[in-house]
Amino acid sequence: MRYDAAAVEAKWQARWAEERCFAADAVPDGEPFFNFDGGPFPNGPLHMGHVRTFTLGDVMARYQRMRGRRVLYCFEFDAFGLPNELAAEALGVTPEELTQANILRMQRQMVRLGLSYDWEHVPATCEPRYYRWTQWLFLALRERGLVYRAAADLNWCPSCSTTLAHMQVEDGRCWRCESAVETRTLTQWYVAISRYSAILAEGLDELSGFSDRVRNVLRGFLGATSGIEVELAPADASGLALRAFVADELANAAPAYAAVAPGHPVLAALLPDASGELAEWSRPAGRARRRTGGRADDALDGFDTGLRVRLPDRTTVIPVFVARYAEQGFATGIELGVPAKSPRDRAFAERHGLAWRGGDAAPLRGRRATHYHVHDWLVSRQRAWGTPIPIVHCTACGEVPVPEDRLPVRVPSRPPNGEPGGLAAVPGFAETVCPRCDAPARRETDTLDCYFDVVWCFLGCAARLDDGFRFSAADFAPWMPVDWFHNGLDSFFYMHLYRFIGRVLYEMGILAEPEPIRRYAGHDAVLLAGRKMSKHHGNTVAPDEIVERVGADVLRLQILGAANPLKSVEWSASGVERAQRFLADAWSLVCRVAEDVRDGDGPLRAAGDERRLPLEDAVDQSVRRITAFVERYQYAGCIRELQSLLRRLRAGLERLERRPDDERLRAALVASARRFVQVLAPFAPHAAEEMWERLGGDGLVAVAPWPGVLPAFGAAA
Repeated sequence: MRYDAAAVEAKWQARWAEERCFAADAVPDGEPFFNFDGGPFPNGPLHMGHVRTFTLGDVMARYQRMRGRRVLYCFEFDAFGLPNELAAEALGVTPEELTQANILRMQRQMVRLGLSYDWEHVPATCEPRYYRWTQWLFLALRERGLVYRAAADLNWCPSCSTTLAHMQVEDGRCWRCESAVETRTLTQWYVAISRYSAILAEGLDELSGFSDRVRNVLRGFLGATSGIEVELAPADASGLALRAFVADELANAAPAYAAVAPGHPVLAALLPDASGELAEWSRPAGRARRRTGGRADDALDGFDTGLRVRLPDRTTVIPVFVARYAEQGFATGIELGVPAKSPRDRAFAERHGLAWRGGDAAPLRGRRATHYHVHDWLVSRQRAWGTPIPIVHCTACGEVPVPEDRLPVRVPSRPPNGEPGGLAAVPGFAETVCPRCDAPARRETDTLDCYFDVVWCFLGCAARLDDGFRFSAADFAPWMPVDWFHNGLDSFFYMHLYRFIGRVLYEMGILAEPEPIRRYAGHDAVLLAGRKMSKHHGNTVAPDEIVERVGADVLRLQILGAANPLKSVEWSASGVERAQRFLADAWSLVCRVAEDVRDGDGPLRAAGDERRLPLEDAVDQSVRRITAFVERYQYAGCIRELQSLLRRLRAGLERLERRPDDERLRAALVASARRFVQVLAPFAPHAAEEMWERLGGDGLVAVAPWPGVLPAFGAAA
């Protein structure tokens, strides 16, 4: 009988929905298991990169259900953001209309793929019931002194008309539109995430459920640098002492200069008469040149202040430069240049004609310190399709938080006019009254970056965002922490944010543990012609055509069997054909074995027959291996073992055809085929349900017990 994928998959998707077998409360007495996928941005259909992420997560959810766990499997739609705002303007619809249409399309695709989400726990970040609490969280961080507003030189995309965080600038260009990034001085909102760098770095070694490479990437991102803070005494009339930092690997050689970061507050006091000249040197256009593909040595630009300082030995005098490469947000914002040890410092010294001594020198004296390269998190954006920042600016009272009982500050319905300006361009939005004194006031018109929307996404999914939700310990205790988080390695920055917010909420008494996520491997990407598949790169392959042609289970088997999660997958149509052949062979075998299913099947072993057949031993071995592969997150190994097990079952069927009167073998073959279907179920769930039904299995295989090994020879069955 031919396997009709479309009919079979539609049948079982309807049955799963009817019986609510994926609802978190379907197994009320099981041990909880919180399985979470990093949510998609709904700016178009799913592509194969999404399919890999979500299929990896679905296998774990289905496996844990079969192990008797009470599984919450969900994600969030990361629904705010610039791409949909600009796309909506181009299409002549509102961002909300476009986003909702994309969400519905993605939901249909996910159901078609057989993903076993509890849809009652899948919010969109653009829903008022969700972003009300995003605003609450912003205010809670502000109350703890972790949110502030400051002026700084920032990355600015002139095409998108908004600021960009450091991680949104790729090779000097906007991550979204690839326009050359400029620098502008703006007053913006920040989260003081850098204050948590040390404690987050210290906790990395305790993340035993994270892969080694994830821990290493997070450690590299934090960028811990140990060294010495050195006091530099004035050697001229400026009278100002400076505190500079030098890394350990440079501290035993002679410094040749001090490098002050552009924009450092000390410059106004150091150079009161040269402010115009310095401003011209450090003007945004000059800063932009470094970020937009200008000369490779632009980072070596420097401004000679004409000032001199003394090293702690009290005799060595070195010049003070404003150096393009120095970072105001790192350490003290002033670094010692050591040409004898650093190629960059050597190039800077040569560029500016500075003398320097080679070889080692007496170690510098100063205070031991470890600094991190993580900057505070810029969270404000100048666009309309985002969470409004819940602050009112009052002439008399200053910055006033919107009271909790007045949240959310709603996203206005903005007609698409194609003009930038964010909420400031929405008529009537900014005008309000001060919540404190009732005087006329002005709303904050910046919105929150969508990274901030998702910083608490797993919490928004764990709880029900209804009238009883209070962002309290009681809301999250039933499910937190997340047992398995599924997302690509390129999303590691999200993990850094999750760990930060988890630590803060732990300190607030809202979470019971400081680390919000127990396991995260950071799977690799799906590639097309060697490049990561991405809407941003315009090289996606849509799953719909493949699902229509061969079915969702074939696509799942292909994407799971192509490589283990920690390796990249090069997309190949030939892999689809191999997966299709495997599923067709499995279907053919089960249909033939199903012809031998008797009413009640009879005993597994005839009375007095305690023989253990080689087929049973082989199935036991395969079940053990597949179980181990799942636990080790090596799903490609599972697919190989399923293929091997199918060959053994086929050989058993051929033996039975040669010995049709062997009832013992017949019963063993039926039982073995059922066990094969059970271990197939997390990977090809629709086909497994149909096979299970044909083999006379009890109920749904999706909630059947995961198979163990058969009783040993001579043991009670």
